[in-house]
Amino acid sequence: MLIQSQPLDPKVSKKLGLDYESEETSESEIIVSQRIGKLLDDLLDGKRKISIGTRLGWKWLEIKDAFYDIKYAIRNHFVWFKTISRMRPWEGFDGLISVMSTHLRDYVANEEKYGQSTKECKEHKIATAKETLELLKRVKDPHGYIDRRRTQVEEKYPKYKSLITKYENGSTSTSGDFVQQGNGWVGKEAGFNPRKGYFEFVNGRFELAASPNQDETDQLLTELAKYQTEITNAYKQAETDSEEDFKRLAHLLQENLYSWWD
Repeated sequence: MLIQSQPLDPKVSKKLGLDYESEETSESEIIVSQRIGKLLDDLLDGKRKISIGTRLGWKWLEIKDAFYDIKYAIRNHFVWFKTISRMRPWEGFDGLISVMSTHLRDYVANEEKYGQSTKECKEHKIATAKETLELLKRVKDPHGYIDRRRTQVEEKYPKYKSLITKYENGSTSTSGDFVQQGNGWVGKEAGFNPRKGYFEFVNGRFELAASPNQDETDQLLTELAKYQTEITNAYKQAETDSEEDFKRLAHLLQENLYSWWD
């Protein structure tokens, strides 16, 4: 992918004197002289005398460049302060994405205010840059893919609880999914050889017991099995979502990285 020139807004072209389509200017009026060589040969020729006016013009450009360097050095402290202050040497992808996001947000604001491309080109650059910002926001939070898909499943089912076990050494573990039925709980433990069915606490221990309504217990277990299947599928879909976002992000960067900053 090579850098391509972009069409300028007609008003900008006219302001810069690039209105080549004007019928008022003939070819004979445009051509002053012709030669074979390189563009800057005359300037690099040591025998050529450079006027004081030209030298002053160059010096003025140097002063203007220095002024803009100072101006943007001060401005960037405000634009980048939050991003830079949160950076740490050991940060990985999230630090890199933060830098990319800050730079793109700054670009979008600048393009919206000062962009000189044609209307269609300008709108395309802004739209693709904003889409890239949304993708960067998502890929920065890989757990978000799982959370979003899991939430979609959980909203359709009861609020399942987990068995919380405390041990003498002070450690704690959680296990399974359970929903209340009468004075007990219906569900399935996690891990190897899990127990499932109707449970009650007997002398502080969570034990299988006779269900007060076996048909209701069976219905709840069937619903729980469906829930667990959908949760498994949600994790798989989250992985697919992440892969698709990375593919789209790579495409946007390949197609627009050279054209956003014209």
